[in-house]
Amino acid sequence: MTSNQPQVTNLRQRQRGRAASCLLWSAASTMFLLIAAAVVIAAAYAGWDTGVEAAKAKSTGTVAAEQRQQCQRIPADLAAGNFDLAKTRIESLRATMPAPDCLPPLLPTATAAYLLAQPSPTALPTLTATKLAPTATLPPPAMSSATPSDNESGWAYDLDALLAEARADLAARDFSAAIDTLEAIIGIDDNFNREQARGLALEALSAQALLLYRQGKLSEAIVLTDRAEVYGDIGELNYERYVAEQYLTGQRYKTTNPALAVLRFNEVYFQHNSNYMNGQVVGELQDALRYYGDALALQGDACQARDQYAAALELYPNFSPVSRGELTAKQQQSALACGDPAPAPGQNGNGQSGEAPQAIGVRAPTNNQSG
Repeated sequence: MTSNQPQVTNLRQRQRGRAASCLLWSAASTMFLLIAAAVVIAAAYAGWDTGVEAAKAKSTGTVAAEQRQQCQRIPADLAAGNFDLAKTRIESLRATMPAPDCLPPLLPTATAAYLLAQPSPTALPTLTATKLAPTATLPPPAMSSATPSDNESGWAYDLDALLAEARADLAARDFSAAIDTLEAIIGIDDNFNREQARGLALEALSAQALLLYRQGKLSEAIVLTDRAEVYGDIGELNYERYVAEQYLTGQRYKTTNPALAVLRFNEVYFQHNSNYMNGQVVGELQDALRYYGDALALQGDACQARDQYAAALELYPNFSPVSRGELTAKQQQSALACGDPAPAPGQNGNGQSGEAPQAIGVRAPTNNQSG
């Protein structure tokens, strides 16, 4: 019995060693397989990502090529008298963002060709009618007053007729049509009756811009004002544009920088027109004061926040994005946090101090009152 025990012990040790070796090999094999799988997945993802990028590049190139083809077909459509087809192509290209570079040079030619093809409502110079055989194609319009010989399109236009049509549109207060016609004339030949054409363009653009300001379409009005300024003095539109820019700046920064928004709306309301945008400026100012009070309360300036809510409650707009109940609750909460539940009277008549609003993130000194 004693002599057999060491042999059994050695056998068990060898068996344990083999088991440990198997475990190590199994773990190593598993690790190797995991690494291999990760490499395969990474390679597949890289290939997929590269394929996506290649597909995007190919798609972009295809779209650009298609846009160039559409641009190239527009002059042929105009020459054949297919104005509806040319218009469809132009509107499709205009709808792309951004519009292709090949489109802007075609617009004056297309506009002029389309206008000349329309029947004139007044006794304006018109084309001489020509009878064509059924199989003949419609030739390009031949006009009496031709543009300079270096016209890239090769077309000849009756610019006198276009100018007369623009005058008729102005007289009928169809400013948009007059603008299109006049800018087509200037685009075709900037030297044709230069002073007269540019003066009429200034008149049409200014009138349309003023109309848009009155309709509350401020962004469009500003764009037309900038275009009108190219042709001369825009007079009162300078003032209209400035006030509109202040109002739009207030709207843009009402939530992200309410201190700036309050300044802009305050200027419009107190210095220019308290009924601007049919009174909407009052509601915008009240809303900006709410956001400014919220920001001040969030950064711990309870007394400053209280003053903004009190100033907002001094306003009575026809419509406001914020309710008076919400403003009253916020004003009372900030007043309690400030230590004085009574709103401090403002120095400018609307519950605000006369100083410029504190920038967000800059804590102003508080004026706590104990009773």
